[in-house]
Amino acid sequence: MKNLSYKEKFVQMNREARVICIVTAVIIAFWWLTAFGINEYITLFYLPLWLIVSCIGTYVLAVVLLIFAIKKFFVDFSLDEDAPEKEQNSK
Repeated sequence: MKNLSYKEKFVQMNREARVICIVTAVIIAFWWLTAFGINEYITLFYLPLWLIVSCIGTYVLAVVLLIFAIKKFFVDFSLDEDAPEKEQNSK
């Protein structure tokens, strides 16, 4: 767990919120493109290809993007203001 200052915590929270907004926009754009962009009537398992790609593909993309975002951009830190400092001073 990282020790961050009060300002650094807010900067990190804003960064994480921006990343999640971008991931959400990419997922929504992918769903719209695959749901309405595949005009060919191709079937797979007796279902239209656009249905499989837009539903299952969007789910897979969301999982992959969120795992990437969590590993790359998220930081584990305490939201308590004084808890880490008090623990360090008492040791």
